[in-house]
Amino acid sequence: MLKNLLKNVQRPELDFSSLKKPRKPNTYLMSPPDYCQYIPKTISPIFEVSMAELAKSFEAIALAEPRTEKLGSREIGKDLQVDYVQYSKLIGYPDTITVRFIDLGNGSSTLAVFSRAHYGYRDFGVNEARIKDWMRKLDLALKNGSNKA
Repeated sequence: MLKNLLKNVQRPELDFSSLKKPRKPNTYLMSPPDYCQYIPKTISPIFEVSMAELAKSFEAIALAEPRTEKLGSREIGKDLQVDYVQYSKLIGYPDTITVRFIDLGNGSSTLAVFSRAHYGYRDFGVNEARIKDWMRKLDLALKNGSNKA
């Protein structure tokens, strides 16, 4: 029953261009330089693949993770923004992961990722560890030319 109550968290649309540093440390931001209103913990790599291929590969990795679901997606100009949720194993606390896939032209792309907990103050590094793990799997999948981690 608690897990069902936790699923009803409010998730306002995220605008990376106006994203300011949250007051709670239970978040993790990876983005291109100067993409948000605060400095990301990690600068996003540039991938020599199309935005569509990057999004497809990332989604395969995200949805292969336990307790992870896609919430929705929308086009923003020529870019694509997708929201995922991953629930903690024991209690089912939801963390929302918003990813903006950015078309750089000429067959290259990058992404901005904002992962955050909705409950509590600290996340004990869970959001950062998740994104670093997903990015490691993404890099491996793209190097191997597959959409699976």
